[in-house]
Amino acid sequence: MTGGGALILTLALGLAAAAPAVALERVRGVLHVHSDATSGDFDLQALVGLADQHGIGALLLAENHRLRVTYGLPPFRALTRLGYQARSVGDAPERYLAGVAEVRRRLPHVLLIPGVEVMPHYYWTGSPLAFDMTVHNLQKNILVFGVTDPAALRALPSAGHPPAGHYTLQSVADALPVLLVVPGVIALLRRRPVRRRLGRGAVIVVRRRAWVRGLLLGALGVIALVRGWPFTVDTFSTSSDPGIAPYQALIDRVEQLGGATVWSFPEARDVGEERVGPVRVARLTEPHADDLLKSFRYTAFGAVYEDTSTFERPGDGWDRLLADYVRGERSRPAWAVAESGFHGLTAGKQVGPLQTVFLVTERSEAGVLDALRRGRMYAVQRTRELGFDLAQLTVTAGGAAAGAGETLQVPSGTPIELAVTVEASDGRAHDVRVVIVVNGRAVALERGATPLRAVYRTTTDGTPLVLRMEARGSQQRVLSNPVFVRP
Repeated sequence: MTGGGALILTLALGLAAAAPAVALERVRGVLHVHSDATSGDFDLQALVGLADQHGIGALLLAENHRLRVTYGLPPFRALTRLGYQARSVGDAPERYLAGVAEVRRRLPHVLLIPGVEVMPHYYWTGSPLAFDMTVHNLQKNILVFGVTDPAALRALPSAGHPPAGHYTLQSVADALPVLLVVPGVIALLRRRPVRRRLGRGAVIVVRRRAWVRGLLLGALGVIALVRGWPFTVDTFSTSSDPGIAPYQALIDRVEQLGGATVWSFPEARDVGEERVGPVRVARLTEPHADDLLKSFRYTAFGAVYEDTSTFERPGDGWDRLLADYVRGERSRPAWAVAESGFHGLTAGKQVGPLQTVFLVTERSEAGVLDALRRGRMYAVQRTRELGFDLAQLTVTAGGAAAGAGETLQVPSGTPIELAVTVEASDGRAHDVRVVIVVNGRAVALERGATPLRAVYRTTTDGTPLVLRMEARGSQQRVLSNPVFVRP
């Protein structure tokens, strides 16, 4: 244990919990779930059944928005364009939303919250002429929730969307092959003289149309017209890396629509390759946690998932974001969630081990989304048999109290108390380690048995405070969102 002076950590098994100002209900949610509407194995009704088995109260769906990848060989990209497209909902969001609403009417006990997984951008390196190409950032995605207007969903800025950009020299290059229609039509309409030999020394002249040449040129022109129309190009080229711009554009648009955005699996790496004829086509998405520091106004990020992550560790990227916010350098904090990425029961995957527990004022879609936006939630990683719960996270000062995602404003010199309670899902005693983090520094570390109730005390000196905690067991984890204290 570390600390000194007014910094105290007390292990108190009989400590009475402070009563919250507003009664909040816990809703266990699984965030980032795919159904068979896109890349999942189960339909919505079956997913509700799986949620029942694991005690899940909400499923936050994240169906593929537009999973469409194309490549065109310069300079005539439209004419030479090849592409791949997987099942997505971005072209017909009405059908997706209607399907969710219909199952929700029949099975209302599990909240089905429609969302989409958006790929804002991808880009290519290499060349088919070298038989070696790489497509980057197919898995550098952002989840969008709370946008339920079909027209707004359809028009979200994303890769794979019909180009709605502007005209450039590339537009001219794409349009030029359309002019092949002109010589094609001329070749079909004009009869050209052709000499034919008849026997010895006899030659006649006949006039024929150049059917093959005319049809070929006309077909190439029509193909160029169909594939290139309306000859605009995307705002962000797929031949280079535009940085954070397309991701920020999506975040800002969703904010205008009143929705919520979640950076998905920011430290996961995706690698693979396949052959397209003689060409090796690789895919590569590198960990991109730094982009969480470069982007603004998003709601949350995947902090707990089935991969190694460091961004949420004390003093790392998340604490830097929270410090920026509490100093007024960011307009909003970034919240932590547990992210499932559930597609089906493959490789031992289950729907329940990664949960985001929402603290809601009402058990509804609106209540869950409000908790997501406000940070009233905590992330859980557990086994099927055992999980830990954050039964209490309360900061009290000067007679006022605040929980996760909330802010206390108190005069300098006011005593502050953080009360934490960690319980086991089976009600028994299990070893647990609790870390309390204040302003990015682990100020206290304590081991004990559940239920563990701890109190951390300090006194404000006018410095803004960010207080959060993390609990770990053998295969269990709880990560809280912060409470802020400002002078």
